[in-house]
Amino acid sequence: MSKFNLIQKSNLDRDLIFKISTDVENFHKVMPEYFKSLKIISNSSSEKIVLESIAFVGRQIEIKTKHVIIQPNLHKVFILTGPAKGTSFIETYVPSSVGTDISIEVDLQLTGILKLIPFLKIFLLKKMNTVMSEFITCAESYSKSM
Repeated sequence: MSKFNLIQKSNLDRDLIFKISTDVENFHKVMPEYFKSLKIISNSSSEKIVLESIAFVGRQIEIKTKHVIIQPNLHKVFILTGPAKGTSFIETYVPSSVGTDISIEVDLQLTGILKLIPFLKIFLLKKMNTVMSEFITCAESYSKSM
């Protein structure tokens, strides 16, 4: 449906922000207002299948996701069920002089009636960018309690 890139910066070094970003089991500790519950149903060294209950745009949504973690800097998230089934987020973490540059390649797929709402793509792009900025802020704060 729609592909776009989000760019974020973190003050944390790459290894630490990557560790927090791929620690799926603890997302609810980093961003409790978004991640209501997480249940790992399959777990290997580089891949996790997760049942997630998330709050997004004023709704609580149940989805299944696949997280592929490729050390030291690549995190691929695929939405397997729900209204955004088929959506993927490919996150790349690159060290910079002040921390880490994070690039997220989004391939947004919407199902059902959501495909027919013309302004929804722009709204979701802005919301995803806001949520990612909030995640960086929350991760930086969370890192102090680790």
